[in-house]
Amino acid sequence: MNLATIPPDAPFLDLLAARWLAETPAEAVPRGIILLPTRRAARALAEAFLRAGGGRPMLLPRITAIGALDEAPLALAGALELAPAIAPLPRLAALARLILALPPSQGGAGPEAAGGGGAARAWKLAEALAGLMDEAEQQELDLPAALRGATGGEHAAHWQITLDFLAIVTRAWPAHLAEQGLLNPVARRVRLLHAQAAAWEEEAPEGRVWVAGLTGAIPAVARLLRAVARLERGLVVLPGLDRAMDEAAWLKLEASHPQAGLRALLAGMGAARAEVAEWRAPGPRVALLGRALLPAAALKTWRDAGPDAARIDELRHLAPGDPQHEAVAIALILRDALERPGAR
Repeated sequence: MNLATIPPDAPFLDLLAARWLAETPAEAVPRGIILLPTRRAARALAEAFLRAGGGRPMLLPRITAIGALDEAPLALAGALELAPAIAPLPRLAALARLILALPPSQGGAGPEAAGGGGAARAWKLAEALAGLMDEAEQQELDLPAALRGATGGEHAAHWQITLDFLAIVTRAWPAHLAEQGLLNPVARRVRLLHAQAAAWEEEAPEGRVWVAGLTGAIPAVARLLRAVARLERGLVVLPGLDRAMDEAAWLKLEASHPQAGLRALLAGMGAARAEVAEWRAPGPRVALLGRALLPAAALKTWRDAGPDAARIDELRHLAPGDPQHEAVAIALILRDALERPGAR
């Protein structure tokens, strides 16, 4: 697989742009695609290309956010076969109407609550249901089957009320979408990702394809990255992967650890850390930070003196009295860095 990582102490997008330009003849620079996590990252990469090119005009590769595939689809044929996504506000309004129509005995607000505070409660519940559907569809979980398989135990009566309420998303909402010829936004995005992965698995594109900066382990994203990494001219660039961590500690990472998302992503791709090339060696402060963030399973490694142990005096402990104090202190630290010539 074609995999690389950029350490956290390196300017990620600047290095990405410089590498693309260095490995590409001038006339071939625009022949390719770079996928990034967000629209903001895509805009920032365009600016990084201008910096890397010394400000001279140039044609750039296609830079697209993973989250914007529904707006600028790469697998056009697959996108045209999909129903459009329902807009966020109409979705919440329709869900709220379904909640208001459900009697209180089934967990709903009841039609009589529409004119009072029940409408606001219904809207809040609609936001919660939308979030539940998005999470389930993102993880490609069959929500109706999962709910059917769950039991309430000693609270069976209360659980049944919950199931009656969740029938909105397991029965009423799918029927509503089918009637309107629409899809949930996340469900459509997941299908687009699978369609794009299938297209590239079947036939490689003409230009280069890079995917950079992603850290999550969404199954559809993992499949797309696996397809890209297997392309002859494909590359997946991971941000700040810790390749120095002991393998035993790596396998025991808790979900809250900063590296846990990358570990899950590599597992979803069927790749190992050893396959990931380093574009630049991490600096000593990165090694020190990695040591500080080792999981409990690596306590012995943390206690052993290493080549970076002498740099512990470079660390400073900030103990703010409240969140406002913390925010002001961080702002001052950032301002101090920005006032240094050439710093960003």
